[in-house]
Amino acid sequence: MPTSSWRTALTYLSGWPRRAAAVLCLLAAVGTGLTRSRAPANATVPTVVASRAVPAGTVLSTSDLTLTRWPVSAAPAGGARTVATVLGRRVAAAVPRGMPVTAADLLEPAIADALASGQAATTVELATSSQLAILHVGDHVDLYPSADATQLGDPGPTAKGSPAAQNAEVLSVLPPSQASPDDKPALVIATDRLAAAQLAARASAAFIATLVQPP
Repeated sequence: MPTSSWRTALTYLSGWPRRAAAVLCLLAAVGTGLTRSRAPANATVPTVVASRAVPAGTVLSTSDLTLTRWPVSAAPAGGARTVATVLGRRVAAAVPRGMPVTAADLLEPAIADALASGQAATTVELATSSQLAILHVGDHVDLYPSADATQLGDPGPTAKGSPAAQNAEVLSVLPPSQASPDDKPALVIATDRLAAAQLAARASAAFIATLVQPP
């Protein structure tokens, strides 16, 4: 008859298959968890990027765009997933080569948002290219007629020294055309209708834009 020590050993051995199965199940579960945790990091989404440096105001063509894949964790919000969705659209700000094209880069949605809020969108010419160093999409500016316009005897509907428009939101910054040496930079801005009318009355004038705090 087996002694107590033998009975203990036999009891332990009889439970070994169940323990082995439990260990195998545990290892399988850990492996599955690791595989699942790695999957999101490796997942990618189609992303449209600029195939070259695209200047502000450019109407996007197939030569400007490339479809690639970006990691899900790095893909920007509002990024274009197909070339067709942004083809023929105008960019509001310069897009560096290799950077994704997003809804925030496109001028048309910005204009639509301005109009929906009851504002008017208009274009004004800047007096000098040096102003482009401080102006960006989303900035708010006051617009003053340049000294040249005042010297030409074109005071317009505003008093001397008063801004023609206040707190105008910059929708796009358009650099001068390289094809025309006399071309000046311009801004696409959103203003109230009264300011838009005042600017329209001075369509031939150039302006100095000063940055102001948004309302």
